Amino acid sequence: MKQYGPEYWDKYGVYRTPIGFNLTLVVLLRAYLLWVFSALARRPDLDLMSLFFQSKTHFFVSLGIGAIALVPTVFFSLRRPSSSQKLAKYWRYMRWPLLFTAIADLTWLTMQASQSHYQFSMYIAVQMVMLVWVILYLLKSKYLGCFFNDWPEPEQQSKTK
Repeated sequence: MKQYGPEYWDKYGVYRTPIGFNLTLVVLLRAYLLWVFSALARRPDLDLMSLFFQSKTHFFVSLGIGAIALVPTVFFSLRRPSSSQKLAKYWRYMRWPLLFTAIADLTWLTMQASQSHYQFSMYIAVQMVMLVWVILYLLKSKYLGCFFNDWPEPEQQSKTK
């Protein structure tokens, strides 16, 4: 039984992806997105990586933390009627890896702030605020709970000759 009306469904009869979920993936996978953008830029005078990360170690730790969020991202990309129904039982628990990633990322940023003796950094502050919003969204959103419990039914192939 659907909790929300048809305006929340897509053409397959499952809940549409909330914008907040997409923004959550962008925030949690920001190290990967920055990596792709800097690889595509290929301008030696524009070093995007050094603008956002103090050292290579910080970048690799961010990639490691973000790797946890890749699992729900892969499941999300497989969320279509042609996918296996076995994935549905795992999809309903994909909120928790996202929440763990957000908490781990917030912890990492707190450790970075402590290394600079909590001197204010706009870069760290903005990231921390975004992560707190992500954590609150993952914990409090009722629609997100319905979204994670919903998986598309397989399409019926009706052949008439």
